[in-house]
Parts: sequence; C-alpha cells; structure tokens
Amino acid sequence: MPTKEIIESHTTDLGTLLDQLEGLPRETRISFGGLDFYRVKRRGPDLVQIEFNQSVYRTDEDLLVVEDHEQ
Repeated sequence: MPTKEIIESHTTDLGTLLDQLEGLPRETRISFGGLDFYRVKRRGPDLVQIEFNQSVYRTDEDLLVVEDHEQ
C-alpha cells in the first residue's frame, strides 16, 4: 500500500481540479494526452482514482512504461 506521502505527491484535490474546470460547458471534451478514459473508482473515503485503458508507470530504472489493455 502506498504511503500517504506518495499518494499526496501523485494526486490533487478535487477542489483544485474543479476550479480549473470552472465555467466550462458540460459538453466540453477532455483529452488525457492519448490515454483512453475507462472509469472513476473510489479507493477510500477521500480518494478516487481516474482509470484508463492503459497502465502508466516507472520501472526501477526510472523508465516510463505505457501498457495498452484495450485489445
């Protein structure tokens, strides 16, 4: 299980996200830089995860890896 510090360094609060989206029409399209949106999943009482059809992670050698699961 990731530590609280790791979670906080890789997340933002919902208020910040909503502030940045404020004023946009509901039909506004959102791009995720080539990732395909899958779902939003609750991971705890105050944590949700935006999931994609791809996994993105860093290896122990600090290489960025993208795996596509939508096949």
